[in-house]
Amino acid sequence: MKIIGANILITCNEEFEILNNGAVAFDSGIIKEVGDFDELTQKYPNSDFVFYKNHVMLPALINSHIHFEFSKNDTSFRYGNFGIWLDSVMQNRGKVLQDNIDSMKQAILTQKKSGVGSVCAISSYDLDLELLLDSKMKVVYCHEVLGAMEEDFTKQALQISSRLEKTLPLKSTTFIPSLAIHSPYSVNKKIAQYVIELAIKYNLLVSTHFLESNEELLWLTKNEGYFKSFYRENFNVSDAKVHFDIEEFLHLLQDVRSVFVHCLYADEYINTQLLKKDSIISCPRSNILLNGKMGLNNIIATDGKSSNIDVSILEELKYTLFATMALHHYDNIEVIAQNLLKAVTCNPSNALNLNNGVLSSGKSADIALFQINLDSMDNVISNFILNVKSASRVFVEGNDIL
Repeated sequence: MKIIGANILITCNEEFEILNNGAVAFDSGIIKEVGDFDELTQKYPNSDFVFYKNHVMLPALINSHIHFEFSKNDTSFRYGNFGIWLDSVMQNRGKVLQDNIDSMKQAILTQKKSGVGSVCAISSYDLDLELLLDSKMKVVYCHEVLGAMEEDFTKQALQISSRLEKTLPLKSTTFIPSLAIHSPYSVNKKIAQYVIELAIKYNLLVSTHFLESNEELLWLTKNEGYFKSFYRENFNVSDAKVHFDIEEFLHLLQDVRSVFVHCLYADEYINTQLLKKDSIISCPRSNILLNGKMGLNNIIATDGKSSNIDVSILEELKYTLFATMALHHYDNIEVIAQNLLKAVTCNPSNALNLNNGVLSSGKSADIALFQINLDSMDNVISNFILNVKSASRVFVEGNDIL
């Protein structure tokens, strides 16, 4: 048994309890009890215990959507408009993906220093696989499928099945093989259906970008606009046709556990449909840079450096707090801050089907500690988001990964 205590403990449970001089007792990677530090050390006198003075303790944070493979990007891609950005990705992705090991290592380290214990990694080429297996983080690993040309189906199916076969035997409580359909504009129906069949067969999560841009909305609803020229210039298709309309794509994913990313151009009806069964993940800074819209914030993530200035979840929280205050003119900063903290703890944990994101009995001992000297219990959450710079400790299943 081990007991970790801190001046302030934020449970992130349904009641959002905050404890003064709180502690977590855990054994074999599972939380046994949460309560007062002195009381727990007296109850378990033979335990190993430590108290972190001037620290806040909370569930290890969750970055629920990140592309590590593009971590080398700084100035290779253009922003301000989705079409301009995608054109620059098509032109320059080769040099960004080349010799990118050190950049991916740095991005993984950034997660840990930001207090992240779990990530949902979207991988187009599995270049980040070995690094993430060695990272000691909890990893939901989504093999991503792209493939608009149906004539390439056999090759596409062989590639995704062989990639998945490599990771399925590695499944554990800290490494969860999963799948990703890039988007409805970038996959043909045959390969998309094949991915869903694999997900059903192996009971896998499926992640997908969906209605990220007005360009995508126009393409899916009217078969016109930017993607006409996109397919002509990149795939030599003179008269490209849309593979899915919106309802067809949603129907495709109805029988699998799914997370939908961005959804900036989903109307209230579509959002309601999605949230009945699945989850929506927003990447606020990426969304602003590419589309000028922030999106829903009940789950937030950083996306990759392909569309963000960094991959720090702490910076994402700070930006989103400021932006939410500015855009919606809220005056209760603590309510906003509490919702944002849920967006990187309990909410993504539920979406990704992980046993963490909350400090309570029976949950995984995934814990983050941050040094911060708070003068009072007033505005604890907003002060945490505004002032913390990095984590002191990050535990995943009771093991310190930082």
